[in-house]
Amino acid sequence: MLKRFVSAILISAPLLTLALGSVSIVRAETPSSGTVSIMYFNDGHEISPVVDKLGTRGGVARIKTLIDGAADEKIVAFGGDLGGGTLFGGVFKGFPMVEAFNRIPIDVANFGQHDFDAGSANTLELIKAAKFSWISSNLVGKDGKPFGNVPTYQLYEKQGIRIGVIGLTSAMETTTPDSAVKQKNVIEAAKLAVDQLKKEQNPDLIVALTQEPVEDDKALLQAVPDIRVVFTEEEAEEKSFVYEVDGAVKRYIFAPQGNMGSIAHVTVGRGADGQLTLSHEFLKVDENIKEDGALAEFAADYQARLDQELGKKIASADSGLPYGEHHESRFQETAIGNLIADAYRDYYQTDIAFANGGGIRASINQGDFTLKDAKSILPFGNKIVVAEVTGDMLLAALENSVSAVDKVAGAFLQTSGLSYAYNPAKPVGQRIEQALVNGKPLDKAGKYRLALSNYMYTGGDKYTMFAGAKTVVGANEALTDFELLIAYAEKKGVLSAKTEGRITVNGFADVTSDHWAAQDIYGLSAKGIIAGVDVTRFAPLEAVTRGEFSGYLAKALGLGRPELETALGWSGAGLSEQLTREEMAVAMKWAYAKKTGKTPVSGSPGDTTFADDAMIDPVARAAVSELARDGLLSGRPDNRFAPKEPASRAEIAHVVWVLANR
Repeated sequence: MLKRFVSAILISAPLLTLALGSVSIVRAETPSSGTVSIMYFNDGHEISPVVDKLGTRGGVARIKTLIDGAADEKIVAFGGDLGGGTLFGGVFKGFPMVEAFNRIPIDVANFGQHDFDAGSANTLELIKAAKFSWISSNLVGKDGKPFGNVPTYQLYEKQGIRIGVIGLTSAMETTTPDSAVKQKNVIEAAKLAVDQLKKEQNPDLIVALTQEPVEDDKALLQAVPDIRVVFTEEEAEEKSFVYEVDGAVKRYIFAPQGNMGSIAHVTVGRGADGQLTLSHEFLKVDENIKEDGALAEFAADYQARLDQELGKKIASADSGLPYGEHHESRFQETAIGNLIADAYRDYYQTDIAFANGGGIRASINQGDFTLKDAKSILPFGNKIVVAEVTGDMLLAALENSVSAVDKVAGAFLQTSGLSYAYNPAKPVGQRIEQALVNGKPLDKAGKYRLALSNYMYTGGDKYTMFAGAKTVVGANEALTDFELLIAYAEKKGVLSAKTEGRITVNGFADVTSDHWAAQDIYGLSAKGIIAGVDVTRFAPLEAVTRGEFSGYLAKALGLGRPELETALGWSGAGLSEQLTREEMAVAMKWAYAKKTGKTPVSGSPGDTTFADDAMIDPVARAAVSELARDGLLSGRPDNRFAPKEPASRAEIAHVVWVLANR
């Protein structure tokens, strides 16, 4: 039984987020009769397991093993993205994944944005190849009817339980622009689909498969209370997440790991009172799961075909050109970004070339550079067009490029022929501080020939400023990004790109003007009290050690660091341990008293106003209570103090800045 893969814990909270790594979690609600399993996974870019620094995960052969292991009746659902986005998806355009899902088999699939990367005509062929049902409640064709004539919902009746499933997809602007498919408003479409489902089928349970951020899923549940379960897209490669939402009945949002790294398994039954019962778990799809033999052979055959097709050497690289462990191509200049932009500009001999950082998906290793390498780096196959644009359009494009750097958005521009400086601490639309074209100031009224992807040129990633530009080389006659990179590599023979000051970041890319601790972080940075983790990142969510915190406090308040650490009992190896939030409070109280000779406004040492007060260590509770009452300390969302959790770099910057200015 699948229960052998999980551990059970008791959970109770108005809104609880669980980040699940190697541990699976079950919510226990005991049914009195037969049960139905809903098994959901998504992000199927790779047919074989992904093996990287995060470990081993995914693979269709392991997915089948886990699904076959469910003993009760089941509904198997896929959430979207089986084509595009990676080398495998770009080469085979989703067809091997459809065949694999036919063999598992799955019952129903929602569309992901990447399922349209090769164009809607390709998506229609994927629908034809599927033995399972695609559904969409909000994607329509030119005729206003559901795209591909797929159903707007599916109804499954098992064990006397009627389960309705709808499908919702947002952010279609992030895939290949195609007039043959249109995205309708997700919430409005969901309301219509749910009303239709209730009227026609009278379901006991309504489930939504979504391709949208979790915050949008929460808004969906708020707007459409008849939806009880949402299965959504991945939030991380290494973790699964479940959000529990209290109401008349408990509702859930499930986000399994990316690259099919886990399966969300929800068991539906009826209690003795006739009401539905739900229990849930996440099943890890890792090396501990035995592969189904037939599907493992099927996947291996496709991997061999991929290697054979793309193994040809076309150049050599004299050094590695990393994409970036932290997705650096999405917020700063990278050597690989320069290489790609140079390839576009060189082929068309334009003044400028843009390469969007989100389109760069892999690194170049030192040594042989092959077709496989080129396709891995640029898997989407975007057409690179040429347009005559104005300086005003270029400036607007640069502002759009840096408008969401803190979110590591794919719109960030790598450039050739143009250099720019931006300040993330300034408001959106005012962040570009300098722009030079071939070393000369950008002429807003001037005209320039620009090479860029057709995706951006037609408005993708909010690049709408080119609407009035003159097309010089259109998509019909343009070559793909992949082809231009190959042509440039063959021409060069040896790839030796480097960073050379094309993009300057005046601040921290991950701390923008609207960050809650921006003033504190930049204030301490200006005084030399705290620095970034590198030249462009502050890493506000990263944890700090006790030793780091004591150093910041001592420097900011003019205190003796040895005295502070001795008073707190921190020494030796203990200084390298992560600082918890309750330890932060104790240290703050001591430092405040040492600096001012006063203690914070006294509150009751026995309690605080935080919802998780009982979790605070008695030694720390008085410090938390007094500092909070005096406005020196605050909690996290939902009125939690989270005493045992590590303090983040943004949080310690805030409290150090507050103390320094008292």
